[in-house]
Amino acid sequence: MDEDQTQEAPPQAVPEPKKKKKGFLKTFLIAVVAAVLAFGAGYYFYGSKLMAHYAEKQAEIKKPEKVEVGPILSLEPFVINVSGSSSKFVKISVAMELKNEKAVEQTRKMAPVVRDAMLSILAAKTPEAFMDITGRKAMKQELFEAVNQLFADGGLKAVYITDIIMQ
Repeated sequence: MDEDQTQEAPPQAVPEPKKKKKGFLKTFLIAVVAAVLAFGAGYYFYGSKLMAHYAEKQAEIKKPEKVEVGPILSLEPFVINVSGSSSKFVKISVAMELKNEKAVEQTRKMAPVVRDAMLSILAAKTPEAFMDITGRKAMKQELFEAVNQLFADGGLKAVYITDIIMQ
């Protein structure tokens, strides 16, 4: 082998400076400026119409009406032995929202009947029904239906469970 052949390296190409980056940057900047100008022109000509349309739509949306809360009567807490378990006890507090003061007086007069109707429903529930949110919603609905039928004019608006303690 010849020494000249082993020491000679192929000539390397000198990289040319990239001119495409400047062209791309110019194109990008022109596109951004054109988009901003187009948006500005659109807003200038149609902005007031869009804002008026938006204001009309907002006016059409009905604001929720304030619901009047009727008088609330809290009952004495119930302490019951839970169904299916002889060692589990539940203390539950219930409040009733009534339609007017006349219904409050009527409910106070028949408090033992109301408590009996509620107690018969609550005593039949399992411990899981008191712990589960879905079970509590169903329980409130059952209590509402049982007590509301005691009123001739449907004086009951809602039943609320205000406290539950299980031991």
